[in-house]
Amino acid sequence: MDNWMFLTEKEILEEIGKRLKEIRLQHNLTQKEMSEDVGLSVSTISLIEQGKSMTLETLIRILVRLNRIKDLESVFRVGEDLELKLKFEKAKLKTERKRACKKRS
Repeated sequence: MDNWMFLTEKEILEEIGKRLKEIRLQHNLTQKEMSEDVGLSVSTISLIEQGKSMTLETLIRILVRLNRIKDLESVFRVGEDLELKLKFEKAKLKTERKRACKKRS
């Protein structure tokens, strides 16, 4: 799912859990290895991957271990909405008038 805007909180937790599991498996880690690395129980890792529940602190620990803490940084970007700015710039380019060069004598 690429657009979380229309998901419930439960569905978002499930999607985050699913993605964390996929990333863990890409790192070739078992739930036991992950739990030892981040200081959580295997059952807690399992619950997170099922989308049951997690704290922000737990998410941070897991993201640091998976070398994905940069992903969280984008969530808290302060300033302009870059996606909106890109759309505006594209629209601006489409609406600009184009004219032929003046003839030179």
